[in-house]
Amino acid sequence: MNLEGMSATRTIRRQRFRAPPSAVADMLLSLSEYQAAPDWPRNCRALVDHVADAGPFAIILFTEPLAPEHWRRRSHTVMRRIELDSELDETVSRHFDRELNTRMAEWLRDHRDPENVHLRGLAREYYPQARAILQADYQERYPRAWKRRWAERGYLRPRRKVECRRRNDLPPPLGLWGTDVPQQFYFMRRSATYARGCSTSSGSREVHSYFGLAFLELTRRGISIPCHILVYDKHNQLLLADTLPSFALHAGTMGSNCAEPQDTVQTLMRSARTVRVIEENDWSGIREVQVRAPRRMEINDRNHKRRIARAT
Repeated sequence: MNLEGMSATRTIRRQRFRAPPSAVADMLLSLSEYQAAPDWPRNCRALVDHVADAGPFAIILFTEPLAPEHWRRRSHTVMRRIELDSELDETVSRHFDRELNTRMAEWLRDHRDPENVHLRGLAREYYPQARAILQADYQERYPRAWKRRWAERGYLRPRRKVECRRRNDLPPPLGLWGTDVPQQFYFMRRSATYARGCSTSSGSREVHSYFGLAFLELTRRGISIPCHILVYDKHNQLLLADTLPSFALHAGTMGSNCAEPQDTVQTLMRSARTVRVIEENDWSGIREVQVRAPRRMEINDRNHKRRIARAT
C-alpha cells in the first residue's frame, strides 16, 4: 500500500526512552487485576460493539535481546536443573514411541496403570533394539573412544542439565509470555479484561487481527484509545518510548487468521497509525521507534499535545 505523501513518520530515538512516569507506572501495576477476555465475537462489527463502551486502551511491547554480560548473573537470569531420561530411554522414545503408545492404549482399555509400571515394562522390551541403535550412534560420535565410553555404561543413567532462562520482571499480564517478538495488548478498563496479539501462533494472530481492526474502527468513530509503547531493554529494564493519545498498531500480521474481507482490512489500515522499531546493525538492541500516521492524524496529535501543555 503506497502512502507516500499521505503519511508522516515520527522517530523516537533511544535516548528518549525513559522509566515510566508515575501515572504510567501506577497503570502498569493495576494490570495484575485484569483477566484474559472470555468468549468474544469472531466478527469485527460485533466486536466493535462489544468493546465500544469498555474504556479501551492499548500497549505495544518490544523486547530487546538480553545483553551478553548478563547471561551469568542471577539478577538477570533464572537457572534450574532439569531431569532427563537416560540415553537408552530417550532412544526408545525417539524410535519406538508410536508403537509403544499404540500398545499402551490397547492395554489401558481394560486396565489402569497409575504408577506407569506397565509402561516401563513395555519400554524395557525395546531395550535390545535401542542398544543396537545407540551403539552405532556412539561409533559415529566417538570413533576413537566409543568402546571405552560404551563400557562405562553411562547411557543407562538418568541425566541432568542446567537451563538458563532470562529473568522476566514484567508486571502481569505483560510478563506471562517470554516471547521476543513484538506483542500488542488490548485492554478493556471497565470490564478489567484484556486480549493479547502477536505472530507466534494462529490463535494470537487471530486475536491481533480482530481486536486490532475493532480498535481501528473505534478510532474512526472518534473514540480516543491511548496507546503506550514500551521497551523491555537489554538490561531487563522496562522503559516507556512514548504514550500516544490515540490508538496505534504493530501491523505485522494484521488481517491473518481472520474472516474479515480483505477490502475491509485495507480500508481500516489506510487510516491506521502504525509502530515499528529500527534495530542496531548488529541486532543487539533497538535504535529507534518509528510511528507512521496519516498526515492529518499527526497534525491532530500535535494540536492535542499543545492543548495538554497549555492546560498544565
